Amino acid sequence: MPPYAEPDKAITSSGVKESDPKTRKYVRIGNFEYDVTDFKHPGGSVINYMLTSLGADATETFKEFHMRSRKAQKMLNSLPKRIAGAREFVDKKEQELLEAFKQFRTELSREGFFKTDVKHVVMRMVELAMMFALGMYLFSVKGFMAKGLAIIVLGIFGARCGWLQHEGGHNSLTGNMWVDKRIQRAFIGFGLGSSGSMWNSMHEKHHATPQKIGYDMDLDTVPLVAFFNTAIEKNRSRTYSKIWIKLQAWTFLPVTSGCFVMLFWLFYLHPRKVLREKSIEQALWMLSSHTVRPALMAAVSGLGFWQCYGLHWVTLWIAGQYLFGHFSLSHTHTDTVADDKFKNWVEFAVHHTVDINPQNPLINWVMGYLNCQVVHHLFPNMPQYKQPEVSKRLVKFCKENGLQYTVISYWEAWKRTFKNLNEVGDHYFTMG
Repeated sequence: MPPYAEPDKAITSSGVKESDPKTRKYVRIGNFEYDVTDFKHPGGSVINYMLTSLGADATETFKEFHMRSRKAQKMLNSLPKRIAGAREFVDKKEQELLEAFKQFRTELSREGFFKTDVKHVVMRMVELAMMFALGMYLFSVKGFMAKGLAIIVLGIFGARCGWLQHEGGHNSLTGNMWVDKRIQRAFIGFGLGSSGSMWNSMHEKHHATPQKIGYDMDLDTVPLVAFFNTAIEKNRSRTYSKIWIKLQAWTFLPVTSGCFVMLFWLFYLHPRKVLREKSIEQALWMLSSHTVRPALMAAVSGLGFWQCYGLHWVTLWIAGQYLFGHFSLSHTHTDTVADDKFKNWVEFAVHHTVDINPQNPLINWVMGYLNCQVVHHLFPNMPQYKQPEVSKRLVKFCKENGLQYTVISYWEAWKRTFKNLNEVGDHYFTMG
């Protein structure tokens, strides 16, 4: 429990005070600390990342994650709470930064940057439908070259389904949470054979504390890959192969991302989540990836189903490399945050992610706007096609508030990512 907490005063939603043992968990939002000890958070254990006992203030995190959710506010109001003590130990500059961020966000909201555009969403879905149709047409053409091109196109189709479902998970497609989740589940299920709810559970932990050791799920990758010099020591099992880690820069895309991660996700991690939730909707979409897609490939090509199922997995291999390779570009090479340290929402986003050519339309398309990672981490509910414009304004905001906003080129991002993988691999090969 933090030093500013009042140990004996808790207020329920009805205003009744109750006893408050030191073992209870609290999350600070605004001027109150909410008792979340017995609360089953719909997003899972990510709520434990924001406990006041860790020195966290979840005000900005709650607002940015739940800006479109009335249910979240109702659930928050139903929790027992107490008045939060004054945080005298908070740096004055941090308070000024968060106040400036609040004003910056208000300006963006007033100018319509958080408003969604259904026409943009339809355009992206039509693009995916056309890409899938092109892949099927090429698969119907005789010859190895045509089928090779078909596999590449269908692989990119799957990866770009990943971009669309990612935004659906953030509720920034139509702005209607129910509709966005349906879009997410359809495209991640059919396009990648995966579960939207499993994706969200892992991805929200990355957003809450990017690059924080032991918290950011994107760094929890040992023994397959180590992104920082204490990754092995911080891993639970500490089991690893010196040779494998030494070669990780070479295996990261074709083996780790394309094979191991995809196999683990599609045959274990995501099906397990769906079974636990008893989600028939997600199960059917995921099943369609394993049945409908190879069946269509067989129908247009004359090949057998199992032949096409094998080729379907080649498309998933391509999609895995495309997706996880690009996801790694915007943060895995940045500084990590120690597991006993906490930073505010703005510093986590600005100092532990980078933006990549945000003013280049081609890069925006290739990376599905994930190249605007800093802006996306600051405003995860903002429609992503609006983020390149916000990045221009972010330059001024960061300069005025003493923040280092990093913008690099696409090729520099690849260079930094593989340089980091190689250096960490050499470190463990030498240390081992």
